[in-house]
Amino acid sequence: MRPGRARVSLLLPLLSLVALSTAVPVAAQQPDPRAPAAPQAPAAPQAPATPPPLTVEDPLLAAIPPAPKTLNTWREAVTLIETRAPDLRIAEAEVARAEGASRVALGRALPTLTGNGSFTHHMVRTTRESVSCNISIPVGGGQPLTLGVPVTSAADCPGGPASASVTEIVTPPSPVLNLQLTGRVPILSLRNWYAMGTANLGVDAARASLSDRRRLLLANIASAIVNIVTAERTSEINRSGLRTSLERLELTKRRARLGTGTQLDVVRAEQDANLARSQIVQSDESLKRAREALGLALGDTVPYGVPPTITLDDIQQSVRSTCSAGKPEDRPDVIAARTQLKVAERQVNESRLGFLPTMDATTQLTWTNQQQLQLNIPRYTWTIGAVLTVPIYEGTRYGEVKTNRAAVESQKARVEAAERQARLDVQQAMRSVEVQEQALAISAKARELAQETARLTQVAYEAGTATSFELVDSAQRLRQAELDLAVRELELIRAKISALLSAAVCDG
Repeated sequence: MRPGRARVSLLLPLLSLVALSTAVPVAAQQPDPRAPAAPQAPAAPQAPATPPPLTVEDPLLAAIPPAPKTLNTWREAVTLIETRAPDLRIAEAEVARAEGASRVALGRALPTLTGNGSFTHHMVRTTRESVSCNISIPVGGGQPLTLGVPVTSAADCPGGPASASVTEIVTPPSPVLNLQLTGRVPILSLRNWYAMGTANLGVDAARASLSDRRRLLLANIASAIVNIVTAERTSEINRSGLRTSLERLELTKRRARLGTGTQLDVVRAEQDANLARSQIVQSDESLKRAREALGLALGDTVPYGVPPTITLDDIQQSVRSTCSAGKPEDRPDVIAARTQLKVAERQVNESRLGFLPTMDATTQLTWTNQQQLQLNIPRYTWTIGAVLTVPIYEGTRYGEVKTNRAAVESQKARVEAAERQARLDVQQAMRSVEVQEQALAISAKARELAQETARLTQVAYEAGTATSFELVDSAQRLRQAELDLAVRELELIRAKISALLSAAVCDG
């Protein structure tokens, strides 16, 4: 709008007001000279017309509904990941598996006791006669000992058929029951003894990996909470910006109806309102995704939100109470890699110990219900011995040694990579705090400049020296500056939490 036109439009109401105040009825212009002069009361000032209040409505002005579940405290988050987080459950299962392997290694060095039993029943058997001669052998002055001597026929007995006894024998005997108890005690088993220490180191490595997994999960939870707070703050600022844009659109439409604005001003205001609506849609989707990410990190499929009263400073203090800061070389993943290197080196030595002899002490106790011929007594046996095993040649041992040596070299490279990554993570996390502090100061200054620019543009637009494009542009820049400042404040908290967890030990 041109300046001249604005001045004319402002002067016309004033001139009309002056003309109305000076105009009087025709009869009053000719007073009666005989009437006494009456004092005239001063005219009451006319109150300016009050514009009707602005009322704007839009479906997107309504706040997004809260999440189905709410994470109230940091301790609640720690409890949930301890019981539900799949990654942590996998790491705990790996610790249990390593402890089982350690128990297996111990079992190879302990004595073993094995029991065996068999029961046999023969369906087809043969029957035959067994002839034996009863011979009495005097023993001292007591009763003579009678023995049965098997013979072919009763006539072969020295005392004649009268001294012979005939029995029927069914072969094979049935049923047959055999019981056996075998014990083994390792006397010399260097490889099994050495493997016990290797298995214990494997347990330490698994526990270090569990601690590192817990550290990463806590960092993920803290980041997810910051993301939710950031998305909620962004959504709130966008809704405030939409309300301001709608109010500006309504004022622009009124000015156009009064003739002090143009249709171009209305179109630009509508474009600004549509842009604000688009930003709300995007920020609401980001908030929903942030809630779903927090629920997934907590081991649930339901989105989680945070209460409006939550403060990120409290989250930061809670993280400090859960985890203790350390050096890059003391980070759990670095410790786990070093422990795995020791395990690989010991496995090479185990393979070499496989070339040495072993010795076991054995004992065996057996019992069967089969009877000795003509004696009618059960059979028992008990043996004790020792077994010495000397490996003379076994080709797989050499391949095992070579494989374990290659595993050692590979693990050395992993240790170096883990140490470098830990140092780099700590350096970047510390530097990120400084960068976010500087960015926050710059963003605060930019917001102040955007506020002043928007104020001056509004004044200039009302005076007719600025266009509607400049007014809308300054409002958009102010809204973007407020968003950027809110994000920078939250990114600083995120950087501080990341710096704490970059080399922390979180053992619960």
